[in-house]
Amino acid sequence: MRRIRRDNLIKRTAAVLGNNEGASLVLVSILAILVLLAVVILRLATTTFMASANRQLNQDQAYELAASLGSSIDELIMTGKYDLDNISSDSTIYNRSSFPGLQANSSVVAKIDVEGNYKILIVTAKVGQAQYVYTKEYYA
Repeated sequence: MRRIRRDNLIKRTAAVLGNNEGASLVLVSILAILVLLAVVILRLATTTFMASANRQLNQDQAYELAASLGSSIDELIMTGKYDLDNISSDSTIYNRSSFPGLQANSSVVAKIDVEGNYKILIVTAKVGQAQYVYTKEYYA
């Protein structure tokens, strides 16, 4: 059985690349292009993931804002601390447009819509480009 020496293979490869200066220049150029391409792809992927994460954060914040205010108002209505019988037309019961820790254009509006014999609680929250609407119906 014949033994293959690794240092011999390395020496032969170095000799081939060393003798052909044009071939080694092409090899280095190809490696440089591959490295730069990998950097550009990673940068693009990172930017895309960050934009998606920011959009998801805005959606989550809008949901939390609308759902928490909606459930708080619903609890007030159910315990009798807020009387729906006194409301005869559409009215806004809560409106706020500045929140610490959220974007400057964030807002939440809670209103009661009266339609026939039932009333609808509508809470609309906007954070950035995201919007979430919480609704609940109450029958008279």
